[in-house]
Amino acid sequence: MIERALVLLRDQVNAYLKKMSGFDNKLSLSNLTDDSGQTIIKDLGLSLVNIEEETVGKAQTPYRQTTNDNVYIVNPELKLNLYLLFTANFGDTETAYQESLKFLSYVISFFQARNVFNHQNTPDLDEKIEKLIMELYSIPFEKQNYIWGSLGAKYLPSVMYKARILTIQEDEIKSDVYPITQANWVNQ
Repeated sequence: MIERALVLLRDQVNAYLKKMSGFDNKLSLSNLTDDSGQTIIKDLGLSLVNIEEETVGKAQTPYRQTTNDNVYIVNPELKLNLYLLFTANFGDTETAYQESLKFLSYVISFFQARNVFNHQNTPDLDEKIEKLIMELYSIPFEKQNYIWGSLGAKYLPSVMYKARILTIQEDEIKSDVYPITQANWVNQ
């Protein structure tokens, strides 16, 4: 499901970039570096850098009722936040750097105009994903340095977004629970 969310975001941003710049498929899903530490992102890259469980509003009840009054025990749904890094790398000349900043600005403009993806405004959204909410995630300099170091890359123009809330609910039934159909009161 994570890959479907990222592919959807990639395709939506690419459609916007084509409209704004005339270029096709500038954004790709990619790691920042290869195994040897060389930067592999060309043009724009989208990388997943962290997955976090959303614990606010977390369901604690492991029960689920179906439409025919049967009740099943399933584990509570898992809500995830995805930290996504959009990186621009159009080369090392001044003109290429300006191009990197321009396309990074397009990404920011796109998510400023459209920060919620649901089934009403995005028909291609996977049926298991209720909605995605994109939030600009500002990183302090110290953490930014740590992130780039842990990713094994040198800093490139980038922006991070937090994609909230990707809900994962596996329908594996743990057991049946039979509903109470009558009450037998005993007088004492």
